[in-house]
Amino acid sequence: MELLLDDASIDRLEEHRKAFPGAEAHAALRLRALLDQRRQRSTELAALNDIAVRLTTVRDNRALLQEVVDQARRLLGVDLAYMGSVQGDEFVIDVTSGALTPRLVGLRLEQDAGLVGLIVRSASPSWTPDYQSEPAFQHITGADSAARSENMRGLLGVPLRVGDRVIGALFACKRQERDFADSEIALLSALAAHAAIAIENVRTIDRLETLNAELSERTAELEQTLQWDRTLTQVVLRGGGVRTLVREIAVLTERPAYFVPDAAAVPAALAVHSAEVDELLRMCGDGKDTVSTPSMTAHRVAAAGQFLGALISIGPDDARTRLLLDRAAPAVALSLAEERAAADSARRAQDAFLVDLLSHPASTPDAERRQLHLAGLTPDTSYCVAVAQGASRTKLGRFPTGSVVAEQGSSLIVVVPARDSATVTPMFLAGTTVGISEPSTGPEALAKGYREARQTVDVLVTLGREGEACSARGLGIYRILLSHLAREHLDELTQEKLGPLLAEQNKRGVPLMETLSTYLARGRHHSATASALGVHVNTLYQRLDAIDRLIGTHWRDPDNALDLQVLMRLRRSADLLGL
Repeated sequence: MELLLDDASIDRLEEHRKAFPGAEAHAALRLRALLDQRRQRSTELAALNDIAVRLTTVRDNRALLQEVVDQARRLLGVDLAYMGSVQGDEFVIDVTSGALTPRLVGLRLEQDAGLVGLIVRSASPSWTPDYQSEPAFQHITGADSAARSENMRGLLGVPLRVGDRVIGALFACKRQERDFADSEIALLSALAAHAAIAIENVRTIDRLETLNAELSERTAELEQTLQWDRTLTQVVLRGGGVRTLVREIAVLTERPAYFVPDAAAVPAALAVHSAEVDELLRMCGDGKDTVSTPSMTAHRVAAAGQFLGALISIGPDDARTRLLLDRAAPAVALSLAEERAAADSARRAQDAFLVDLLSHPASTPDAERRQLHLAGLTPDTSYCVAVAQGASRTKLGRFPTGSVVAEQGSSLIVVVPARDSATVTPMFLAGTTVGISEPSTGPEALAKGYREARQTVDVLVTLGREGEACSARGLGIYRILLSHLAREHLDELTQEKLGPLLAEQNKRGVPLMETLSTYLARGRHHSATASALGVHVNTLYQRLDAIDRLIGTHWRDPDNALDLQVLMRLRRSADLLGL
């Protein structure tokens, strides 16, 4: 007992037992072994607690894993320790301590095979005194090759568990055959339990830091976006147009920016890139929001489903530029809509002023000057008034400076500075039906010219001359239809030349006027006339005899026949015009 109290070594106790082989010596030896075992347990627990404290202070995942395997190797007194994690269907070795080669790190093993499979599936420790000859599990080629390179023999593995999940495994290895005691298994399991919690905490912190970083990035992005929105909104509120917005976009992106409505309006600065711009416009027009080439990025600008053009930023494509163009596009679309609405309103107002001048000319000099000014005209300039039937502004023609175009119903009114109507006719595109007045100055004369141009259009349509541009002079004999006394003159001539014929027609109901007109129009050929009228030739002869009897035979003379033919054409045109 004195030897025990003196903390004598096992060797001294053994010498004492041999010298005094009594029961007390044997009891003392067993007691010393028990005390050594408890001292070892106490040391291990203290070390384990110390390790647990240190693990809670490590924030780097890689450093944490390395700390765990280093401590496992030290506590169990083994040659090699390594740890791996479960990644999907595989087990991947992450870190080692005491390895002879670098082959273990990064090694991927099937999760359901080998010693690893036993540990992961059962979520419990497993060991073998000699890995290379162990028949209890299926050997894996990659694992066996690594084991041979490390000369692995005795091998103990314990799971890293978090709740019901196995997130990895911790291994301790000797390069000689070795049995592992329950205390060693318990010690490594305890270390693995502390390590699993620490690893999960670090991963959770990493995920939280990643989420916080993403949140900070998104917050900064949102703040930047809101700042851009405020800047662009202020430009619009200050009345800045599309050009001002584009200049602001160029400042914000720190690179040149342009708005291109279509391929025909490419800025001169982009002329060298016209092929790229055309392709970007085509893709945006097809509905793609953002497209790019190596040298520029374009964003679609649209409103109410209508493609308005593209915002183009010069430079390599990047997320910041894309985001800014995306935020700027609605502001540009709004500004375009406002500009178009303002232009349309101004155009409609000027249209109304011009129509008012031509329809209700002022009666005093001051009112005349004001009326001309509002309509966009000058008092001392000579103008020709043209009326285009069924035309559009975009497909009308090219006119000199000072011209004014206005819509009225389905027609367009064009007031052109000119001294001769003949110079105005070529200004209109071919295929447009246009009536043109002679030059005039002042509201009253312009109003008269407007009526003349409108009547000329009506005559052209009545005569079947659609698609022709013509002045009143160009109507020839049909110009008589433009006179306000046209109907009265035509009625007098008709009564003088064809009065008896009209009376007989009204009395008997026989279409003698139509017969005469058709006969003259068919060159006085009997068969052609009868066919056109749908009657027998004998019936035609009877009607012609009746005409001779009523107005005499002098109408058959070529000159008289031509006069009658023109008179009936004018009468028919007047009927169609409602004169």
